[in-house]
Amino acid sequence: MQCSREALRKPLCLPCLVGNYSVSSSITIAVTTSNQKWERRGLLEFKDFLKSNGADADHLLPTWVKKPDHHSECCDWERVTCDRTTGHVTELFLQNVKDVSYEDFRSWFINASLFLPFKELQSLTLSYNSFGGWTDNEGMQTATM
Repeated sequence: MQCSREALRKPLCLPCLVGNYSVSSSITIAVTTSNQKWERRGLLEFKDFLKSNGADADHLLPTWVKKPDHHSECCDWERVTCDRTTGHVTELFLQNVKDVSYEDFRSWFINASLFLPFKELQSLTLSYNSFGGWTDNEGMQTATM
């Protein structure tokens, strides 16, 4: 439904504006939710990566859980910061997520593609994990770390 400038000044066309706003808002919410689903999945894949390398990820990242009955909001998880407007992950503070003891001090390599779901990531902290480097730089050519 199109409203002319003249018609917009009349109170009668107000539902036209409200109706259009509602539609665009629901589209934005649906897209954001879909993107957050990929980011949540990416965080859970990173947690699985830690587990596969001997880290006690359930202890170190206890809020990072997949809840079958409803969606877990990854922006509420510890070590994760999201943009308040878009809801996208902007910061990951993953310092010391692999509890490294002196007896088991060996470097391990992180798969860079684990961070591809985070399109708006601005800050990534990976210090004190004894990472020796990256195993896969696919898609990370433009990232500056």
